[in-house]
Amino acid sequence: MSINYHAYQNRGFTFGTFEEIAKIWLERFRGYNPDRIAGILGLKYDEKYLYIEYFGREYRLNLEIGRIEKKSDEPFDNFCAPDEIPLEKGWHGEVYANEAMAIYHILFYTVDEPHLSGEWVQNASLDPRHVRHPQEDVLFEDFLKSFPEGTAALKAACEAAGGEPVMSKADAAYIFHPFPQIPLQLNYWEADEDFPAQVKVLVDSRITDYVHIETTGCLVSDLFEHIVACKKS
Repeated sequence: MSINYHAYQNRGFTFGTFEEIAKIWLERFRGYNPDRIAGILGLKYDEKYLYIEYFGREYRLNLEIGRIEKKSDEPFDNFCAPDEIPLEKGWHGEVYANEAMAIYHILFYTVDEPHLSGEWVQNASLDPRHVRHPQEDVLFEDFLKSFPEGTAALKAACEAAGGEPVMSKADAAYIFHPFPQIPLQLNYWEADEDFPAQVKVLVDSRITDYVHIETTGCLVSDLFEHIVACKKS
């Protein structure tokens, strides 16, 4: 299955649902020293937490137990064992699987001196499995179903979601930054008499200086959810 399909499957599931994976990443970041990554990514931290933004929302890593927490007033059940540190008011630990993996991955995989190339590629092209066995992408198909009205509705949602319009041969093109260091470019073509509507999301060819290939599916999925949520609001 493609990296995008895995991210699509994970939608709606909290990170704690995947107990074995959650255990691995919590252990990796238990007692984490943030000095190196904070210097590279320009992150703030104190003796208890490392702070990071993802799609403009504030998260933090609990340095003692390795738990990712999200700033929110939503009434989620807290994802923490009885012997773990309880959460403060205004924060919760029910982080969704894709957002948790995106944050853990940028903290774990970022190299000492990351550099983007400026070359845009489709994220699936970085996955050799997809190149060898191309397949329909349900993640993109599902997103397009949310915009039967066409270009005007998509533009309005992208701008509400914080997208920066850019020049392109597409009917609409926007740059988004899930993390300040990582740009994504969404290109959209409205349906006509010859072709159905089409959307592509491009990433920098050296995005793996910051994240794993698998992470790009998480970023794209969360981007689509963010845009659709802005349309509904």
